[in-house]
Amino acid sequence: MKKEIITILLLAIGTAFVACKQVSPALFKEKDGIYFNAASDSIAYTFAKYPHRSVDTLQIPVSVLGKPVDADREITVQTVVDSNINAKEGIHYKLLSPYKMPANQVSTLLPVVIYRTGDLDSLTATFVLSVKPNDNFELGITSKSIIKLKTAYLQKPATWGDLTGLQWAGYSTNFGTWTKTKYKLILDALYDPGGDTTVSEFNTTRFNTPVIYLQYLQVARNYIRTKYPGNFSTPAGVGATLTDPDANNAVIQVGPANY
Repeated sequence: MKKEIITILLLAIGTAFVACKQVSPALFKEKDGIYFNAASDSIAYTFAKYPHRSVDTLQIPVSVLGKPVDADREITVQTVVDSNINAKEGIHYKLLSPYKMPANQVSTLLPVVIYRTGDLDSLTATFVLSVKPNDNFELGITSKSIIKLKTAYLQKPATWGDLTGLQWAGYSTNFGTWTKTKYKLILDALYDPGGDTTVSEFNTTRFNTPVIYLQYLQVARNYIRTKYPGNFSTPAGVGATLTDPDANNAVIQVGPANY
């Protein structure tokens, strides 16, 4: 009888131990997050810096909040529709979908083709892209789920200035009044065929001017003298001459500027 009681007690203790033992739930696993990893919330591009290009490709950085996996993962990118957006897909830009995060990577670049259309002479084409959740990714950083892209060509640089101002380019002894024709001429004059780029921004004041800016001025002046000698002849117009329709058809002179 005593032996039976001990057996019953042992069974009861064992049953109680099993009942009290916690069952570990399955670990909850969230999807990795995806976000634009650019330095700011917008990317600006001007064809003025690359005046011989009519098409180019922007590389938009994206990153993953999570670990790499051993397979490619598709990234969903869409165009944001907004009344303030003036760029048209298929005309000003083209998405190269499908986009993917390569296997074993947590960062990549998404190529977006942009075109130098005729209307970029007078406007900046703006469009906005967003990353969307899909079977592979949730949104990573909400504030970085969209990015604005702006493309331009012959727009006046913000740092140009004017004839009597503080900025170097617009001052009367340098390039003077900005016009499209003059700007295009200067872009051509400062073009570097080796790097396929030109100088499109002049980020300095007319005080303590770096030596390189004085070289820019001399290069542009020599370019005009060589290509359009009539612009510096006496009287003006002896030989090939370039006039400016935006400046009462004046001939274009720089260093100093005549307008």
